[in-house]
Amino acid sequence: MKNVELHFISRLSDYTWKSIFIRLISVSLTALLFLFLAINFAGEDVEVTLANYLMVVIFFNIISESNVFLDHLGERFLPIPEKIMLRVVLHFLLSLMIATAAVFYFSGIIKEELFFNNRVVQLMIFFGLVFIFILTLVSVTLRIIEKWMVSVNELEQVRSAKLRSDYNSLQDQLNPHFLFNNLSVLKSMILYNPESAAVFTQNFTDVYRYVLNNNLKTTVKLKEEIDFIDAYIAIHKERLGEALTVNISVDDDAIEKEIPPLSLQLLIENAIKHNIAIKEEPLTIEIKTTTDKLIVENNLNPKDTSYSTHTGLKNLISRYAILTDQTVNVVGGENSFCVELPLL
Repeated sequence: MKNVELHFISRLSDYTWKSIFIRLISVSLTALLFLFLAINFAGEDVEVTLANYLMVVIFFNIISESNVFLDHLGERFLPIPEKIMLRVVLHFLLSLMIATAAVFYFSGIIKEELFFNNRVVQLMIFFGLVFIFILTLVSVTLRIIEKWMVSVNELEQVRSAKLRSDYNSLQDQLNPHFLFNNLSVLKSMILYNPESAAVFTQNFTDVYRYVLNNNLKTTVKLKEEIDFIDAYIAIHKERLGEALTVNISVDDDAIEKEIPPLSLQLLIENAIKHNIAIKEEPLTIEIKTTTDKLIVENNLNPKDTSYSTHTGLKNLISRYAILTDQTVNVVGGENSFCVELPLL
């Protein structure tokens, strides 16, 4: 709303019917106010005719519109902010010359009266100078506001484009990461359990379809991710059987909230990749929610040969940093590893 108001103010000097009408009304009312003040300050009984009113209104509108013209001319040859001081000085002096010419022109029309009487004229000239100063100041200020708004919009567009580029770049890293890890699993299963490998391949096809469908999305519903995870867990159940237990407890309020796609899969994948999972020492993963967080926790039984650059988790934290000010909490204990993801 604030930007809309500033945009409206910055466009008041435009040559549109709306802007011209607003200027004429505003300046005419200002002229009548100054005339009223001049008559009262003069302290004399002065008779004001309709012609007098019109002359004052015309005089002030001449000053106003000449300032608008000078503003547009100045923007072309003396742009702000590069030549702001020279522009302000020339703008004021030229406005003063135009106003002086207008005074002499009207004084020639009215002859000796020079408006209503000398005291009123003196005050009106003073108010005219104040008016010129205000118009010059307003003209420059409006141009500065306009330039500032353009700069802010350009910066915002650049920032948004960079965020989209950064996020897409991080998102693109998921496909090779996901594909490589699961093809490694498939390779092992083909060697040691060909029958399970066939089932794994079918489930993997369904799971990877979800990956492709959601690759370009910024966030997905937690419900969608949970449904996907059920299929993803089934893949590893083919290989690990009772050695893997995944308990999911999600509140109804949280199910409609959103997370970046494949966030949950990445955390489960990391737990399976870095921990021993055998029948005697099963890997247990707990997935639960609070009002505003998704919590994934697993028991620790690290593999001696496990090596990790933590790329996946860094990727997830970076994606969250782009989407929200809320942080991903990683808590590593002696017996468990826990990650808390903000629900968006």
